[in-house]
Amino acid sequence: MIKHTIIIIFILLQSFAFGQYYHFEKEKTAQYKGRMISCDDRGNLLIGAKSHLTKLDITGEFIANYYPMFQGKLTCIDAKDPRRVLLYYKTYSYILFLNQDLANAGTLSLYNLNRNPQPIDLDVNNLSYSSMACLDEYNDSYWVYDANTTEIVLLDQDNRIDFRGDALDELMDLDPQPNFMMMEANRLFINNPSTGVYIFDENGRFVRKLALFGLKKIQVHEDMLYYTSNSFFIAHNLITGEESYHPLPVLEFNDWSLNMYSNPARINFLTSKGVLIYSMEKNIK
Repeated sequence: MIKHTIIIIFILLQSFAFGQYYHFEKEKTAQYKGRMISCDDRGNLLIGAKSHLTKLDITGEFIANYYPMFQGKLTCIDAKDPRRVLLYYKTYSYILFLNQDLANAGTLSLYNLNRNPQPIDLDVNNLSYSSMACLDEYNDSYWVYDANTTEIVLLDQDNRIDFRGDALDELMDLDPQPNFMMMEANRLFINNPSTGVYIFDENGRFVRKLALFGLKKIQVHEDMLYYTSNSFFIAHNLITGEESYHPLPVLEFNDWSLNMYSNPARINFLTSKGVLIYSMEKNIK
């Protein structure tokens, strides 16, 4: 116990030595439950519970629900762009694109009207073993991770394969078991808990690996990568490699998400009792 306390004090002193730390203050609570939480660039919250999705505004007030016409657990939510929300259902290999009202758009494009929207079946492209998906940040396209070939695959707005990127199994000795992927500033991030975080460029070419192990989720904003570990919220500078550690205001949660575009920034925790919304201000020492 004493050793553990000394380690925590040492970590905190390191954070203060960098000249900054985050101050968390509880702002709102919302009585919505689920397994997954994401947020868009406007701060709206997207909560995945089993197969359906609930959208809340930045203060936790209800906006809309989405219920698919099939039963199956949500695997991925990419809600960064509020105009097009990507949902992936691994059970069926289905991709769905929702608009800002959580209506099924049936297409990734913001300009093509689909009058009979249907789920996009990845099996058509022999991608039925895909385990993750996320939006391409600046183009009308999206990425999937093909667990069969361990390749990252880019699909265009017509759901055709644009190209295949580097394969994860060529970058590690162990069988890849990635659990999270996202894109930020033309960089694709894939988290493989046993070996680290892998960064690819916009063409799916491997760039480098971060030796961060055992992570369940990462969030990236500009040149900062954020993750949680034990009782800490950790900010990792992608340029310098420096890290700062900040005690979490909530210790038991199912999932979390960041909104770095609001002022102040916010962090949202999805707990067994509902959503806890905290402001997150950076204090400079």
